[in-house]
Amino acid sequence: MIESKAAKVLRAAGLWQWFCSFDSLGLKATWIDTRLGWSSMTLSSPSSAAPDADQGAALPPPTRPSIAIIGLGRVGMVLGRALHAAGYPLVAVSSRSPAKAQAAAALFQAEAATPIVAAQAADLTLLTISDDAIPGVVAELAVAGAWHAGQSVVHASGVSPAAVLAPAAAYGAAIGGLHPLAAFASPETTLPPGLTFAIEATGTLHAQLWAMARALGGYPFDLDPADKTLYHAAAVIASNYTVTLAALASELFARMGAAPEEALRALVPLMRTTLDNMERQGLPQALTGPLLRGDVSTVQRHLAALDESVPRVGALYRCLAHGTLPLAQQRGLPSDMAGALQDLITLPGEMVVEREV
Repeated sequence: MIESKAAKVLRAAGLWQWFCSFDSLGLKATWIDTRLGWSSMTLSSPSSAAPDADQGAALPPPTRPSIAIIGLGRVGMVLGRALHAAGYPLVAVSSRSPAKAQAAAALFQAEAATPIVAAQAADLTLLTISDDAIPGVVAELAVAGAWHAGQSVVHASGVSPAAVLAPAAAYGAAIGGLHPLAAFASPETTLPPGLTFAIEATGTLHAQLWAMARALGGYPFDLDPADKTLYHAAAVIASNYTVTLAALASELFARMGAAPEEALRALVPLMRTTLDNMERQGLPQALTGPLLRGDVSTVQRHLAALDESVPRVGALYRCLAHGTLPLAQQRGLPSDMAGALQDLITLPGEMVVEREV
């Protein structure tokens, strides 16, 4: 199975070598998509019927629960504004900062409260706190008597399973996860339409979270807890490491004398057109560049320049080229050109790892 091969490589060589060598295992560039089922899944449109509806007979839409938000950082504030704008009753908010809680309460027409009072005031408590803080907060509130039957507790973590909310479930509360797949750089970020919301829940809470995702203009996606780590890794690669790539490209521009703002002014439109191409054309059609053209001499010149000036970026270039070559082959890159490029971007140490696997 693909999973066992990936795990074997991770054990043998670590994530870096696995990523650099995954082409040798025969894995496609869409491996994570395939593992999560994205290659064949159908995301629900914001207007589609609830997932628990019987065939041929639509169930009435679930009642909108009253909501308390505990944690008023970037995610809590962005989701709070979006839920308030969508007509959800926000009855209480809680934060370690009293000033932040008061400001959010005024914005959402809610009550600024302690965590236990906030949890007791709402049908659904949304925990928008750090992943590491979730188990402790839930357990403390359980001891304080915050959780009870008929109530729902939902976290917004992309990597933690709903099982971390077990102390609330022990008191009869329904538990689940709702993760908006977006990058929130500041609390003032506006929730854009068309987001995917990863959902883990059952029963009535499942229907409520699906309805919530649609009400926020998004696409609900049922995510098995066993797949959450891969899901979150995919999100980090697509989002966080895009910033890393821009920073490294900016570093190369700096070596040419460009100021940081000049580098970004040049690179951001390029990155935006690439994203536009992916949205319009998909993969692998959006790919451009020397690997697609089989331009061995250009890649050779790139590597020589990078190895001389910034070797660590040269290593990353090779790693990314390993991931790009299968896309170029899907676009029709001849096998002889692909072989020449493979030889060029593969270092001896990588070949040893591949043989060991």
